[in-house]
Formats: sequence, C-alpha cells, structure tokens
Amino acid sequence: MFIDPHPPQPEPADEGRLAQRGQWINRAYILGAIVLVGLVWAVRHFQRAPTKPAAARAVATPAPQDDVAMEKTALALQEKGDFAGAEPLLRQCLAIRKRALGPEHIDTLAAMNNLANLLQDRGQLGEAEKLHRSCLALREKTLGPDHPHTLGSLNNLALVLRAKGDFTGAEPLYRRAWTTMQRISGEDNPDTLSMLNNLANLLSDMGDYTGAEPLYRQLVDHLQVKFGPDDPATLAGEGNLANLLLRKGNYIAAGPVYQRCYDTRVRVQGADHPETLLALGNLATYHFESGNYREAEAAYRRCLAGRQKALGADHPETLNTMDNLAGALRKENKLREAETVARNCLAASERTLGPQHPATCGSASTLADILRDKGDTEAAVALYERALAGLRESPGATHPTTLSVLYEYAVLRKDQRRLPEARRLGYELIAGARRSLPKDNPSRFKYERFVESLR
Repeated sequence: MFIDPHPPQPEPADEGRLAQRGQWINRAYILGAIVLVGLVWAVRHFQRAPTKPAAARAVATPAPQDDVAMEKTALALQEKGDFAGAEPLLRQCLAIRKRALGPEHIDTLAAMNNLANLLQDRGQLGEAEKLHRSCLALREKTLGPDHPHTLGSLNNLALVLRAKGDFTGAEPLYRRAWTTMQRISGEDNPDTLSMLNNLANLLSDMGDYTGAEPLYRQLVDHLQVKFGPDDPATLAGEGNLANLLLRKGNYIAAGPVYQRCYDTRVRVQGADHPETLLALGNLATYHFESGNYREAEAAYRRCLAGRQKALGADHPETLNTMDNLAGALRKENKLREAETVARNCLAASERTLGPQHPATCGSASTLADILRDKGDTEAAVALYERALAGLRESPGATHPTTLSVLYEYAVLRKDQRRLPEARRLGYELIAGARRSLPKDNPSRFKYERFVESLR
C-alpha cells in the first residue's frame, strides 16, 4: 500500500514464502499462505524434480548427465538467492530432458516450470510468462485441465501476470484454479486453501479490499479448524489478513495480529527461523505505517541481523530488509546513515540481481528519495530516471510499483517548478493508473488529485 506522505512505504510481505523486496515487489512472488505445511505441488515449485535421472527413464536416448542432481543443485542455489548460478543449470536440465524424454514428457515440463520460476525471481518476466504459457498448454494437452500439475501451471502463470501488474489477466486464472481445486479436492484441502489465499492476495493488490477480506477470513477459519491456532500455516493466513487490515488503514485491528503472529513463531519455530524473521519484518512495517519510526527501525535492525546470519549478506531477503531500514532511517531524518545503507543495498542488489532487476530499480528509487530529502536533486533525478527505465521494461509501465516511482518523480519535478515535465509524468501516471488500478483504489485517487493540482 503506497500512501502519503511520499515516497512509497515499505509493504508487509505476504506470508507463505520469504518476501522478495518488501518495499517494491514483495507481493509479486507470492506462493500462498499454506506452503509451510508442505502442499502437494500446488504452488510455484510445483513438481520440483523427478525421482530418477532422465537417462534411467529413456534408455534409447541416454542423457549425458544426471539431470536430477543438476536440478537439485540449481534449486538449492535459487533458495539461497543465487539466481545467476541457478539459471544455467536449469536451462541445461531442460535441454537434457527435451533430448532424452521429448518436449511433452511430464519431467520435461517440470524442468520448464522450474526455469520459468527462476526467471521470474530474476525479474525476466516476459520470458517467464512465455515458458509458463507453454507449460500450461502442454500440461492441458497431455494431462488434462483438472490435473494437479495443470492447476499448478495455472497458479504459476497467474503469479507472473500478477508480478507484471496484469491483474485482469491473473484473476480468471486464480479463480479457475481455486474453483477446480474445490471441486476435485474439497474446500478445506490444503491445495484449495493455497489457491484461495492467492486469489485473496490478488484482490488485495487490486485494491478490492471488500472482495479480499471475506476470502481471507474464510481462509483463516479453515486453517484454525484444520491445523490449530499456533500452526505456521494458520499464522501465515492470519498474517495475510493483517496485511489487508493494514492496507485498509485499520491499524488498531492489524497490530495485535502482527504481534501475535511474531510472538507465536518465536515460541514455536524459534527467533532465527526464516518465517519468524518474515513476521518480524512485517511487524516492523506495521510500526512504520503507524508512524512509529523508532520502533520500526529497531525491528528492521533485528530482522536484518537475523537474515544476514541465516541467509547471508547478499540474499534478496536480506537486501529487502536493508532497503526498508533505509526508509525508516529517512523518516527519522537520519539521512546520512540512510544514504549509506541505501547505497550499500543498491550496490549489493546490482551485484547479486543485476542492474535491471526490478528490485535493483526499487533500491535506486529509495536512494533517490533520500538524496531528494538531502537537497541533491540532480542526483535524485538521475536515479529516478534510471529506476523508471528499468521498471517500465519489467514489471511494466502500468505496474503499481512503476506508478509509485513515477509519482515520486513527478512530485519532485513539481517541487522544482518544472511544470511541463511534471505534467508529462503526471499524464503517464494517470494513464497507467486507469489501466491497472480500480476506480476506488486509494493510490489511483491520490494520483488523480495530484494530476489535477498540475492544471
């Protein structure tokens, strides 16, 4: 949720998987609230690896290498955040299986799916979408429309479309996956609940809070009955409901839920568990959104130290926390330290994810916000331009993240009395908002008011 005053605020990370850039794209890679209970491949890493190497399954065309070991290594690298190291292994695995098993074999499609997921993590959304569409079409052809693998591809394609800001394209896919899973597995099946969660997340992203809230509450009710109040899956569902309440501005209701989720995870999973650190980061964001910047800073520092220890200094989740800490320091007017943290975060993101990754572009915009506050508008303009150049490419010109950065840049141009440039940016902003945001979305309303102020 991006709210005044500018710049864009850190966002709570959807539960179920570690956040992918709290301030910028953390909800773009949502897996669903129930991943923690070990779903039967209804989410992103659907059918992660076959049980035997390709060579053992296709004697007539033996594979020259052990594709299973290769895939296992690649997925481990991906989990650690080493996307660049994982990509060539997953591409090679896919090529091996195409040769040994054929393009339509179930294990070839698993490799295609995993490569598409990795490309999404790398911010290469166009190629990820193309692969997921191909995988979905082949699974529908070879397995049928109701097969769990097919439903997994539906979910994964919807994730990419959501990451690109194509909510209109993602919604029918989520609804089809959810309704089909209800029909074949029952409404309280973990896979069904995962699909329900993902649909609710999408509606929340769209600003359809009226549609999202009953789905989240239905989800939490099912989880509490099925797993109990302290189960990690239930805490994930409650965390996502708290995220919605926070986006609605209902801080009084959201705060106790965030605190309970964090305290329970500490007790059940331990203070250093990745999901506990995720809950701590969300609690920090709650403090930030509530204007308690000192508490937010302290919680972000604890989360950063935990992620550095558990995941490493350059892991995307660690960089997410670093970026959010820079934002909190900025709000406290600790601009010198904020700039240092933001520069370190940007450098690490460039090194780890690449200069064009959406997360790197987000870090560039965070640094621009800080430099603007310091009065270095020339450097801020250059960083905004750089950030927008990358974000317009991926996740796209009408994505809410791109629009939020566009808004901040337009505000700067207005403050500089560069009204023609501010109007040009404002027109681009409102055109994008009308394409991707509902009429009653708070951000769209804010953008429309801003553009009116330029007349």
